[in-house]
Amino acid sequence: MVTMLEVIERIPSRLEQILDTRKEHFAKLILAVNERKVNEIILIGSGTSNTSALTSRSFVEKVSGLRTTVVSSNEFIYDRYVYNPDALYIFTSQTGTSNFVRRAQKQLKDKGYLTCCISESATVPLAEETPIFVDMGCGYEEYPMRTIGYCASVFTQMLIGLEIGLAYENLSDKAYDAYIAQAALVAKSNQSILKKTVKWLDANKRKMLRSQLIVFTGAGQLYGLALEGAMKVWEIPQIASVGYELEEGLHGPNYGYDNNHCVIVLNDGREKEKALALAGYMKEVHGNGFVAGNSVYGEGDLLVELVTKDFTCLELAPVVQVLAYRLANDQGRDLLAPHDNSMMESYFRTHG
Repeated sequence: MVTMLEVIERIPSRLEQILDTRKEHFAKLILAVNERKVNEIILIGSGTSNTSALTSRSFVEKVSGLRTTVVSSNEFIYDRYVYNPDALYIFTSQTGTSNFVRRAQKQLKDKGYLTCCISESATVPLAEETPIFVDMGCGYEEYPMRTIGYCASVFTQMLIGLEIGLAYENLSDKAYDAYIAQAALVAKSNQSILKKTVKWLDANKRKMLRSQLIVFTGAGQLYGLALEGAMKVWEIPQIASVGYELEEGLHGPNYGYDNNHCVIVLNDGREKEKALALAGYMKEVHGNGFVAGNSVYGEGDLLVELVTKDFTCLELAPVVQVLAYRLANDQGRDLLAPHDNSMMESYFRTHG
């Protein structure tokens, strides 16, 4: 059985494959949006499929030229009352078995709205129930705590935005080519930052392991990555963790931070002064803060070179993924042990 770290190390090759096969995998979707003009993109998912959508949303909107919104599957079913008949509804579920994602897709498909799904295989239930299937490109992932799936979902959604922007002439050929050139740099950068993250954790993991709470925070697309990091740290090493958008993490939580809280600031240069100010406060006042990004505060931080402007979430993804794996491994959790969810599933089931 491969380790989770070995799974994470497969991500760069998967990203390259997704980029190389995008025209083939998106062909049916692009044909549909050309035949049936849409004016909005709505991304629906649960768990990591939701955090991936929150990560990609702003980029998808920017390059597609269409308003793009994110809705959790439960909210979509129970708390949305007005549905746009001219929208493209994209449902994401890696396993294709998420009960509420399937239910939400059926609800819209039955109304005759334009729907598609992103999933790991054309044979999973969600894909078999959809008019348009888009291969996520993640391949088989050995662990239920998804890492390849997060990056594959984000990249696939971002590239769909690019293809729609090109098809609708909201992007020039020159602008499209420039974005694709950036996208081609992501895999190598992800791989490089993964290796640096492993070394960084060797020196700094003790403070994280001794903390009662780990807090991830970031601005823009890194907010989605912060939420994904919080989910993975709770799932894998089973340490309490939360994620905040950078500004919102300074409105209330800042009054509660103390030395038991490890704040990890994800920084790609957006709102840099604010990001480093929070890191400085946690380091100097509470002795428990870190920065990971292309600009850092000081000792103990993870300084990396980011080679893109628009895909930094994927470049920095190894920081939260490797961190979650290492904290679990170093405190002795056996990630290869069978997952017995029978007791939990006697109360509720999220996947059918």
